[in-house]
Amino acid sequence: MTNEHDLNIIKQVLKLKTMSLNDLRDLWYSLYKHDPISDSKMYMIPQLAYRIQELAYGGTDEATERKIQQVAHDISKGKKKTYKALLGTKIVKEYKDKLHEIFVVAEGFSYNGRVYSSLSAIAQQITGTKWNGLVFFGVKK
Repeated sequence: MTNEHDLNIIKQVLKLKTMSLNDLRDLWYSLYKHDPISDSKMYMIPQLAYRIQELAYGGTDEATERKIQQVAHDISKGKKKTYKALLGTKIVKEYKDKLHEIFVVAEGFSYNGRVYSSLSAIAQQITGTKWNGLVFFGVKK
C-alpha cells in the first residue's frame, strides 16, 4: 500500500517531465547547490528523479557503492563480465494507477510474495499480456 509520503515523491518525479528547462535548472540548483553540467532534459530529469528519491529515502549504502565502482572499473577496462542486478534492488512501476514493487533476490525477482524467474513473467502477471520485462519496467528502451 502506498502512503501519502510515497505518493508525494512519485508526483514530484512524474512532474519533472512537464517542467520547462529553466524550472529544471532551478530545481537542480536547489537540490545539488550547483549548476547542472548539461542543459539537456534527457540528462537532468533522471538525475533529478534520483536526487528527489535519495533525499526522501536515503542513498545507496557503502557496499553497493563499492560494487558499482567495481562494475564501472571493470567496464572501463573492457572486461566482458556480465553483471546481474544487485540483490535487494527495488524496481518500481506504476501501471493503471497502481504502484508495483519488485525486488531482486538470489532466485530471481520477488513480487507480491512470489518469486519469478524473469521480469517478463511479472509484467505478464500485472498486465495480462506478454511483455518484454526489461522494456515494461523501463530497464531497456
